[in-house]
Parts: sequence; C-alpha cells; structure tokens
Amino acid sequence: MTLVLWIVAGMLAGMLDGLAGAVVGAVLGGLIGSLRKESAQTLARQDERITGLERELAALSARLADGRQPADTPSTTTAAPIAAEAPTQPVADLDLDLDLPPVAAATATAISAPDNQAPRQPSTAATAGDGIDLDALYARCRDWLLGGNTLVRVGILVLFFGLAFLARYAVEHAMLPPALRLAGIGCGGIALAALGWRLRARRPGYALTLQGGGVAVLYLTIFAAFRLYALLSPGTAFALMLLLVGIAAWFAVRQDAAALAVIGTAGGFAAPILASSGAGTHVELFTYYALLNSGVLVLAWWRAWRSLNLTGFLFTFAIGLAWGAADYHPWHFATTEPFLILFFLMYVAAAVAYAWKRAPTLRDPVDGTLVFGVPVVGFGLQAALVHGMPDALAWSAAAVGAFYLLLAAVLHRLRKPVLELLVASFTALGLAFLTLAIPLAFDGRWSAAAWALEGAALWWVGLHQHRRLAAASGLLLQAGAGLLFAADLAQHPGLRHLAVLNSAFLGTTLIAGAGFVSAWLAAGQAGWPSWLRAVSHALLGWAWLWWLGGGWAEIDTQVLTGTRPAAHLLLFAASGMLAVALAPRLRWPDLQLAVVLPVTGMLLALAQLMNYGVPPSGHGGWLAWPLALALHGLALRRADAHPARGLLGWTHAAAIWLLALAGAQELGQQVASLVFGNGWEVAAFVLPPVLVLAALAWQAGSTRWPLAGWRGAYLCRGAMPIAAGLVLWSLVILPLADGSTRPHVYLPLLNPLDLCVAAALGTIAWWLRQARAELEPVTGPLRPLQAGLTVVAFVGANAALLRAVHHATGLPWDLSRLLAADTTQTALSLFWAVLGLGLMLLANRRASRPTWLAGAGLMAAVVAKLFLVDMAASGALARIVSFIGAGLLLLVVGYFSPLPPKQGEPAGADSAG
Repeated sequence: MTLVLWIVAGMLAGMLDGLAGAVVGAVLGGLIGSLRKESAQTLARQDERITGLERELAALSARLADGRQPADTPSTTTAAPIAAEAPTQPVADLDLDLDLPPVAAATATAISAPDNQAPRQPSTAATAGDGIDLDALYARCRDWLLGGNTLVRVGILVLFFGLAFLARYAVEHAMLPPALRLAGIGCGGIALAALGWRLRARRPGYALTLQGGGVAVLYLTIFAAFRLYALLSPGTAFALMLLLVGIAAWFAVRQDAAALAVIGTAGGFAAPILASSGAGTHVELFTYYALLNSGVLVLAWWRAWRSLNLTGFLFTFAIGLAWGAADYHPWHFATTEPFLILFFLMYVAAAVAYAWKRAPTLRDPVDGTLVFGVPVVGFGLQAALVHGMPDALAWSAAAVGAFYLLLAAVLHRLRKPVLELLVASFTALGLAFLTLAIPLAFDGRWSAAAWALEGAALWWVGLHQHRRLAAASGLLLQAGAGLLFAADLAQHPGLRHLAVLNSAFLGTTLIAGAGFVSAWLAAGQAGWPSWLRAVSHALLGWAWLWWLGGGWAEIDTQVLTGTRPAAHLLLFAASGMLAVALAPRLRWPDLQLAVVLPVTGMLLALAQLMNYGVPPSGHGGWLAWPLALALHGLALRRADAHPARGLLGWTHAAAIWLLALAGAQELGQQVASLVFGNGWEVAAFVLPPVLVLAALAWQAGSTRWPLAGWRGAYLCRGAMPIAAGLVLWSLVILPLADGSTRPHVYLPLLNPLDLCVAAALGTIAWWLRQARAELEPVTGPLRPLQAGLTVVAFVGANAALLRAVHHATGLPWDLSRLLAADTTQTALSLFWAVLGLGLMLLANRRASRPTWLAGAGLMAAVVAKLFLVDMAASGALARIVSFIGAGLLLLVVGYFSPLPPKQGEPAGADSAG
C-alpha cells in the first residue's frame, strides 16, 4: 500500500512543473505514508482485542461442554451474546480481511463458525503482503536517507533546491558580480569541508567525501579567480593553492585517509583543465602542478599511499603529454625541460618514500608502476623534447642510467634490508639505460629495447610480489617490443654502420636478454601454478629466436657470402656450448636443451653449402667445422646428466648423421673437382658414410664415453639411417653410374665404385653383427635392413657385371641395349648359375636348408631364363655357351650339393633320388 500511495502522490505532483513537482510529490507521498502507518498501528491494536475475546469465548465453551450441556448442543447459544456485543466496538466498519495477520484471521473464523461449515481461508492479499514488508522497507529507506525529524529534513531539501534555482537565476541574469559568485562558491567549499570535518567521527566515509569535495571546490575557486577573472595575482593564487595543499595534506594525514588525499589531489589537477580559458602559458600550468606534486611528495613521506602517488603521476604526465602533443615547439625546450626533470625526480622520490614506509610490512615493498613507469614515460617524453638534437637522447639515457646507479649506491649504503629490492630495481634500470645509451649514440630503435627491458623488470617485480597484472604487463611489453622492432627494421633495413655496435644487433640482443632473464625468473618460481613452466619455455624459445635471428642477420650483413655458413655454424655451436655451461651455475635445467643448437647449426650450414656449391672446408669451414664438432662434444658431455635423455640421445645420433653427410659432401666435391670419371665421384660420396659406420662397428663394445652411456643412440638411432641411406644409394645410383675411371683403365671389381660398394655392404654386415651382439633386446628394427642388404648385394653384383660388359665390349651404357646383347645374357646366365652353385655348396657345408633353397631358386631362374630368353637365339654362339655352361653347373650341384635334410631327419633323406 505504501508503494501505491507513493505512485498516487507522484501522479498528483505531475501536474506541477519540473523539479518542484517532484519535490512536492515526494513530500505528499511521505505524509500519506506516515498517516497510513498510524492507521495500520490502530488496526493492529483492535485485532489484538478481538483475538483476546475469541480466546475467552473458546475457554467458556470448553467449560460448558464439560458440564450440563449435551454433546450435540451447538455452540451458537454462547456465540450469540458475543455477536450481539460486537457492534458496540467500532470494528464493523473496518476491513478486517485487508491487514489481519493470516494466523489470527484463521483462528477467529474457525472459532466463530458453526461446526458444519469449513473455516474461511485467509485473505490472499494479506498473505502476499506478508512476504514483502513495504512498510519496513520504507522505514529503512527514510532513516538512511533523511534520519531524524522528517518534516525538518524535507524542508532542508526543498530549501536546497530553492537556493540552487536562485543561484542559477542570478548567474543567468548577471545579478551577482564575479567576486561575489566566487566568494559564494568558496564559502560552499569551506562549508563542505567544515561539515565533513565535524562528521569525521560519526560518518567517516561520508565525511571524507565532503572534505574532498570541499577541497576540490576551493582549488577551482582559486584557479578561476586567478585565470578567468584576474581577481588574484599569480603570487597570491599560488600561495593560496600551496596553503590549500597543506590543509588537504593535514586533513588526510590527521585522519589517515588516502581517499581524501586522492580526491583533493585529483580536484587540484583537474581545476586548470575545467576552468581553462586558453590564455595561460605552460609555465604557469607546470608551476602549479609542481606545487601540487610537492604536496603529493610530502604526503608520500608521511603515508605509504600508493593510490595518491599513482594519481599524481598519471595526472602530471598525462596532461604534460597532451600539452606536448598539441602545443610543444622546439623553442619551448628551455622552459619545459626543467619541469620534466623536476617531475621525474619527484616521482622517483615518491617511489623511494613508498618503499621506505611500506617495506617494514614485508608486503609489496616496491611500487612497480612508479619504479619502472616513471623512467619509461619520462624517457619517452624526453625523446620527444630532444627530437632533432644530435646525440641528445644518448646523453639523456646515459644521465638517467648514471642517476639510477648513484641512487642505488646511496640507498645501498643505508644498509636497510627492506630496501634491497628497490636497490636491485634501480641497479637494473641504471644498467639498462647505460646499455641503451650505446645504440642511441649511433642510431635509433631505442623504444623497442626500452620496452623489452621494462617488460623484463615488470615481469620480475610481478613474480617477486605475486602480482599477476604486473607480470602480464611485462609479457605484453616484451611482445610489443618485438613487434615494434621488427616493424622498424623492415622500414630501415640498412642501418648497420658498425659491426656488432649498431642498433639492429644490440636491439635484438637486448630483447633476447630480456627474454632470457624472464624465462630464468619464471623457471625459478616454485609457488606459482604449473602454467608458469609453459610460459618459461615460451620465453626461452622467444629469447633464442631473437638471439640467433639477430646474430644470423648481423652475419649476413657484415660477412662475405662464402664465409657465412662457417660463421652461422660457429654462432649456433658457441651459443649451445655457452648455454649448457651456464645451466648448472644458474640452476636452470631447461637451458641445457640448447645442446641441440650445434647440430642445428650444422644442418643449416650444410644446406647453405649445398646451395652455394661449396665444400664444408671452403671459406673458413676448415676451422669452423672442427671447432663446432669440439663444442658440440663438450656440450653433450656437460649435458650428459640432463633428465631429458630421449632428446640427448637423438642429439648424439644427429651428430653422427651430419658428420657422415658433411664428409660425403666434402670428399665428393673435392674429388669431382680433380677427376672426370663418375666412378671416382660416386665412390667419394659414399666413402665417408662407410667409414663412419665402420668406426661405429669397431667401437661397438667400447666402455668409454660416449658409447658407454649412449650405445643405443649410436649403434641404433645413429647408425641405422646411415646404413639405410647406403642401401638406398646402392639401389638408385648403381644402375645409373657406369663406373668410369678416366683417365685410368677400368678394372672389373677393382675399380673405385665396385670397391666402395663392396666396402659398404661389408661394413653394413659387420655393423649388423655388432649391433645384434650389443643391443640384443632392440634388434627388431634391424631385421628389415638385413633383408634389404641381401637384395642390394644381388643388385650390386649384377650392376658390376653389366659395367664389366659395358667396358669390355664397348656397348653403350644403356640398360635396354645392354640386355639385348647376347654377351650380356650369357654373362648373366653363367653368373647366376655360379652364384646359385656357391650358395648351395655353402648351404651343404653349413647344413642350412634355407640357403640351399635360395641357391636352388636362383638355379631355377637360370633354367627359366635359358628356355624363355636365351632359346630365342639358340643359334648364337654366346647362347650355346650359356646352355652348356649352365647344364654342367647343374650336374656339379647335383653331385656335390644335395638338399640338406630338415631338422630332425636323418642325413640323405632328401638326396636319395
């Protein structure tokens, strides 16, 4: 009902005009609600009387039922007098169902109703109203908003609106002079502050808001009197503002109220913006801000209020940046630079004061935003001020770096443990800016490097203080540094005047260094969640990308084309070795994963050499490759205890592959440049892998490192690809090469190609035997290679025969024409028959039934060839020789090499016929 009355009052007030109607409506609604409240209380008292009468009636009825009245006597005899008395009470005119509590209503109905009637249900409206007590809600809202005497409070509200309307009317019609207007506004600010001070004990939050608003109004009043109306001289205005800063500071310190300080400071900073007429100068503005920042600095010494420091910092530098972007010109430098230096020193001092006051609590002793934000923002503004001045930015960076190192030294001499983190932060900033001064002395790209260093510093503070926002900001800064640097490098790719000492290489080095430091910090955080380890790995990869990419680009710029592969190889090998050596000292196991860098450099260098057509020893490779292999060996030795043994095993194996590949490329290209026969060149390419495989087979049982600890990596993962490569080489190259040995005479089986093929097949067989002996549990992958070796041996022997026929008869090296010749067919038939005979004789000596069957199959192939191929030209002498020779060999086989018996059968069982 209260809500309904408020709505009705609002509708009535809608007939009035604007805000006055709203005020009147509120007053009417409140009065009606108050009257309704009183009537509800009267009704409740009447309900209590009725309930008492009903209870007395029920008790009387019970006594009569226990006395003379029969059991079936209706209770209406006693109810009639009560009903007759009811009209004497002024209750009949009231709507009892409207506000009667449901329990009371139900009880009254049940007692007064006849026995044969159902009790009347409680009112639905009453039940619904009981769920939401609008009266209690109204009372709480009224007490919270007004309190005390309602009529007095409403009168004050109406008076306030009336005074506001009067003030607006006076301004619109110029009824008040400017001095009086400002005096009124100032008095209003003083009244707000005084009222807030008086209420500070009873309503602290409300009182602080009033005091802050009053201080802001006074700031605005003084500035308007000085700037807009010239009622105050500059000296008087700034003196009053300085006094006001002191008063606000005293209020805040006295009440330990950071909110009051923030409100007053924000109002003071906003005053010149809100009341600006555009007629002032930047000197006046920055002088005023210097006074405000003096107050902030005084408060920072007395109280560790981070919000106040950040408020002053953001307002000062944001407004300064806005002015500089719109109105700064080079001739303003002399009047602007002192203010920038002053503000920089002020907020560095604020950061020191915060650490001094906050540090004893051992929680967040360093304000990362001020410590690292002030130099970054200040240096960015300094870059804009000195734009166009030669080397000015480099000198600025050097000065800032020296300042931070000096300040760190002074704080360190105080020997206060609580300042250790701040000292470390200032030291890092000093070193960073001194490092940054070097590339700035030559060319640009300072912002990307500064962002990277700032990002690493923020990441460090975020991890140290468990501030995830600061840590995330550090990561974003480093990512932004990389993008900015890449964009600048794409626009100015040729800015590399000096080797190494140029902004491109130093910039990538600084970005990489920031990434390495961030990854190391993340790897050492044990209390953070597991995802931080993934972030550490990502940062480490980011750092390696920038370091190796920057070094690669610097080599491409400063080194001659032919020498680049060797330089790239040394870059990767030295980086990997250095990282593996530093990993134990830094307690950073993940850094040992850089053991893969030397083999990566070898692979990239070989790819470049193949593209250039240069052997590995050319253009300094004779020095780079041995050094790289030595560094790789040292890195593997140091990383031997790393838990990621699977990766290390593949790294050992990859070195073997690349060594064989580099040797093949070196010897093949050197021989090709000296002789003309392809037999020499092909043999030279295959000889180094054969030698590497032979060395592995020779040292298979060695008990020395690296074979002792990595036997499987070398004998299986390292040697198997080399052996498989030799097998594939034999299948592909042998049918294509004629084995020419010009200028020397070709000797069958004693030429370089046939000798290398024989050496390769023999070495593979030797390695297989050694590997089976040393790696018995893991010999499964070797079986397909053993079967392929037999096929390659047969193909290689036939290729050697075809080359011998080619060189002996002068037939062209063309497979189709060679096979069409009778001499070739006769040679193949006799060769296969002799080979089959040899297999069968060997099988008979070793009692190997499978070997004998293989030889017999070869003899069957000879017979089939004789009748299907050689029969077509049986009149030729060569074909006749093949038939006679094959027949004689079959007779010899039948006599000297019968089929060996099966296992368990007596000898001679299969050879009886």
